Amino acid sequence: MKRYSILMVLILGLLLVMGCEDDSGTDANDNDVDVWVGNWLSAGPNVAYLLSAYFQYDSVKVEFTEDNTVTLETHVMDGAWTTLEGTYVLTESSDSDIDVIQLIYTAFEQEGIIEIDGDTLRLEAVQTVPDIAATVPTPAGGFGADPTLGTINIQTYIRQD
Repeated sequence: MKRYSILMVLILGLLLVMGCEDDSGTDANDNDVDVWVGNWLSAGPNVAYLLSAYFQYDSVKVEFTEDNTVTLETHVMDGAWTTLEGTYVLTESSDSDIDVIQLIYTAFEQEGIIEIDGDTLRLEAVQTVPDIAATVPTPAGGFGADPTLGTINIQTYIRQD
């Protein structure tokens, strides 16, 4: 009987350890969840043409935190930095390395797609609130699939931490 008690304690201990194991280290694409978290910079030719040509941005910084807050900093050519803070929601795609992202700031919201490859992050998002009748990119369509915008709204960031 003593052997069975020791065996039961060992099995229960093993089940407890396995049940408490943190599985937040990877997403459905086998990416580390933490790979999204950090500071990212888009500068020069990495700034989306739409942002550089129409808004005169020469640099864009974004910080994604573990608590789903986002800080967006934009720099106008020969000007100053502007900072916006908000939150983000990342929805994993089950059949692609491209995931869905929603960015929620006080003045507006954006929806789009995001992909990370090593220290490079690609983002294509359009404003949805207030609605400007833009077509929201999807993982199935991929980057640059919108016939109106094509590739001019794809932002490339390089990790800074």
